[in-house]
Amino acid sequence: MTNTNPMTRLELIRLMGDVLTEVDVMRSNFSREDANRKQLDTIREKLDIIQHKLVRSIISDNTEQFKTLTVSLKEINTNLNQTIEDVDKTAETLETLVNFVGVVEKIAELMP
Repeated sequence: MTNTNPMTRLELIRLMGDVLTEVDVMRSNFSREDANRKQLDTIREKLDIIQHKLVRSIISDNTEQFKTLTVSLKEINTNLNQTIEDVDKTAETLETLVNFVGVVEKIAELMP
């Protein structure tokens, strides 16, 4: 059952921190030259930058757009949690992380 309640700004920041931690753990499974590691490094950098912006900015978490995007992010996070610890599902996890970053970038566009 999917949770269709939108997140608050604080919940979003916490979720991003949790995903950053998971990405860091996943990165440690690959050598620095590995293509998967490089993609994870890029994902981590993007998420970190946006999380810092969210912490420093004021974003209205009451807009319909914010609510819709955070519900979508919850669904993506549910999918991510199903694959992130399975090394055999690295490609699927990377694809899900790219989708996660895409939604986070759309949320960042809502910041003034």
